[in-house]
Amino acid sequence: MNKGKRMFLACIAAGCVAFSGCASQESGDAAAVPQPRLVTGTVECKEVYIRAKIPGYLTDIPIEEGQEVAAGDLLFATDRRDVEVKHTQAAATVTAAASAVEAAKALVDKAQANVDLLEEEYGKYQELYEMEAVAQDTMDKLTTQLEAAKLDVQAATGQYQAAQGQYQAAQGVLSEVNLNLDQTAQYAPCNGTVTMVSSSVGELIGTGTTIVTLTDYSDRWILANVDEYEIGKLQIGQELPLTSKAYPDTVFHGKIVNVSKNPDFAIKKSTNELNDQDIMTYEVKIKLSDEDDVMLYPGMLVSVNLDEATAAAPEDAESTEPENETVNENGDAPQNTEGADEIIEIIEIGDE
Repeated sequence: MNKGKRMFLACIAAGCVAFSGCASQESGDAAAVPQPRLVTGTVECKEVYIRAKIPGYLTDIPIEEGQEVAAGDLLFATDRRDVEVKHTQAAATVTAAASAVEAAKALVDKAQANVDLLEEEYGKYQELYEMEAVAQDTMDKLTTQLEAAKLDVQAATGQYQAAQGQYQAAQGVLSEVNLNLDQTAQYAPCNGTVTMVSSSVGELIGTGTTIVTLTDYSDRWILANVDEYEIGKLQIGQELPLTSKAYPDTVFHGKIVNVSKNPDFAIKKSTNELNDQDIMTYEVKIKLSDEDDVMLYPGMLVSVNLDEATAAAPEDAESTEPENETVNENGDAPQNTEGADEIIEIIEIGDE
């Protein structure tokens, strides 16, 4: 092999080595780029079931599915006639019981007045008796009359107390009937969209039957499960960017409102062969911002970038939020708020 050929091959070999080195460096640089910490969450919102509190025939359903309603709007009504009859009877019973209380009180007053009179007379005769101006038989007769009068007071007091008990019982029945009368009409406990009407006018419904379902799309949040290695880095008040495959060009915004302290499930189970351990996850609730223009619907999957979480404000970091929502409104007429827990159920909905 001549000298020129050897020089040519040497140049080719040097070039290959240089190219291989550059490629290795570029590959190493690419491998060194950190990957973002992403977790997947589900969009959820509040759904309210409005149930019948009393049985009866439906007489009015002035709403339809897809309709927007405001708190206090009538959702449905049932036949009032049977309840109105019971109300008339209960009111009459209360009136009669009140009259009985007044009569019994008059008897107590009369009996007590007789005791007072006899005690006064007994005192006068006692002075005469001590002066030996009155016989023992007269004092014995007065004593017997006074004791009998006191027994009359006791008996009248017992009748008065019994009459009061009957009056209170009658009032309780009337209050219950009044409540039932109000419960023949059910109103929206909050703003929302009617997502289901499960009955129709003329249908006989029973207590507890779900008639209307409301969904409050304005109250939406993300539930994401974060593993135990990352959960300690999150705190209430931090803001996070959110993305969805449904809207690839849109970045949504949310704020952490609750970080559960109770483990949810294990994303990795321990195995004896590998001698490792469970990796637990914890639920994080992220409130969606009202400023986002695009609607994220319940059940949609959202990617949460943990690397871009902002620092929480001090007042946010110290706040807490209960993990289970409670109902403080009901479907009754505005003047009645009793018994709401029995017919109103608020659940968090997501993927179903």
